[in-house]
Amino acid sequence: MCSPSTIPYPELPGARFTSLTASLVSNLTVQIPRGGYTNHGAVSAEGVSYCHVTTTYAHTGQDETITVDVYLPTSGWNGRMQGVGGGGWIAGGANARVTGPSMLGAVANGYAAVTTDAGHASPDPYDWVLKSPGVVNQHLLDDFATSSLNEVSIIGKAIVESHYGTPPTYSYWNGCSQGGRQGLKLASSYPNAFDGIAASAPVVDLIGVGMGNLWPYVFMNALGHYSKNCELAAIGEAAIDQCDGDDGLLDGIISYPDGCKFDPYSVVGQAISCNDTGIPEIVHISETAAKIANATWTGPRSIDDSIPWWGLKKGARLVEENLGFMTIPGLATTVCSTNGTCVGKPNGVAEQWAKLLVKKDPAFDVSTVTIEEFQEMYEISTQEYGPAFETEPNLDAFRDAGGKMISFHGLADTVVPPDSTRHFFDRVAAKDKQVHDYYRLFEAAGLGHCSFGLGGYYPEGIFDALVSWVESDIIPGRLVAHTGPMNGTERSSILCPYPQKPYYNALGSYARLDDFLCEDWPPWMDELGNLALPSFG
Repeated sequence: MCSPSTIPYPELPGARFTSLTASLVSNLTVQIPRGGYTNHGAVSAEGVSYCHVTTTYAHTGQDETITVDVYLPTSGWNGRMQGVGGGGWIAGGANARVTGPSMLGAVANGYAAVTTDAGHASPDPYDWVLKSPGVVNQHLLDDFATSSLNEVSIIGKAIVESHYGTPPTYSYWNGCSQGGRQGLKLASSYPNAFDGIAASAPVVDLIGVGMGNLWPYVFMNALGHYSKNCELAAIGEAAIDQCDGDDGLLDGIISYPDGCKFDPYSVVGQAISCNDTGIPEIVHISETAAKIANATWTGPRSIDDSIPWWGLKKGARLVEENLGFMTIPGLATTVCSTNGTCVGKPNGVAEQWAKLLVKKDPAFDVSTVTIEEFQEMYEISTQEYGPAFETEPNLDAFRDAGGKMISFHGLADTVVPPDSTRHFFDRVAAKDKQVHDYYRLFEAAGLGHCSFGLGGYYPEGIFDALVSWVESDIIPGRLVAHTGPMNGTERSSILCPYPQKPYYNALGSYARLDDFLCEDWPPWMDELGNLALPSFG
């Protein structure tokens, strides 16, 4: 029965519920492509029916409306609950671009699915981050960053129990990007909220993404010179050409970007075709382009040469690319006019962070930010927003509660540097040498942010591996991953639990899964090349 009369308001201390509705959705056809259902493969299902419960609440004394949506299968419920995370500036929500397909995929697979919008449904931070010019909506920001996460677990479990007469046997969190950050935060701050967490390509530190991703733009402005996108694309392709075979297989992907010794200055002067100005022409790769590529790979540096944030890996796109169905961002993108002059194009999230959370002024001109001011803005961000967005690398309570967590991160991610997730894992491992007993990280060669990329290997079985680990104690060793079609043929490879890496141990280009091995860092990669690093000042 799908009726609000059978579902009482959940008990949530410090909150007052304002509404609860229930409506039946019947005989739905669900078609979701690979990557659309986070941490899963493609879904094709007919005759999907579920009870859609929506409840709203506010924290005591706050003028807000937080919405939680729960999808309850009308038949075939598998006894589990799946919390679905958000993306970008949204925590979730049934109608969100990222969350919506995953909610449908979850209910089609028999899960009771739950998501929260954390008090705002808009993906545009200009709609909600500031109460007024100069005043951040700190309470709503805290809802987004932290407090809504435990609450969605409590509310979801209560509604599931009211509807089915029994609580979920197991509960899982499923997220990538912002949803991945939510997963890490749940494990560290709310260890009993979910039994298993899939936290992929997590924004470990939103401050780092917010400020760090502005660095290539600031660096270009400081140079006073701008390259064309075609130059940086050509530099990226040259890096792949040189380092593609380091894993033993030529597949158009850099599997070991840390060991890639490609020097962008080696292709300066090379002639390439270019259409950035709208007029086809032959240009020569400039020294400016090499400097910008280098700065994007190394990431920002402070005056004392410490690293506040990481750069992208070689093999990741440096400039924006429109694939038709979506646009993949590039941190070093420029916009060129027909007269040949170019200007930088800031990353959207980074520009929003600088304007709204640092300067607290939507009209602030980020093109005026100097290298010195960039460092000051980074320090301000850490002081003001560290408590909300930094994730403590201590999973002891999650481990003791019996929780299990899996992350993957694409090595060609153009939004969140893979080193940020690796660094988080390393800090957890430094505290607990048995970390692999409950938390495993898999790095995916050639994969972009959460999915897509340069035809990279997408691990669509991450979530199912998590369920098997939690419920059957099947430890995830190597995972199967697939590329998009390459020369008309889809390729498969394996992902290995970090710090192991996959190596192709066969001859020829026809790769079989049995030809890949997981092994420690190959000995020939021990001596890494060191590029000249940009520095503040």
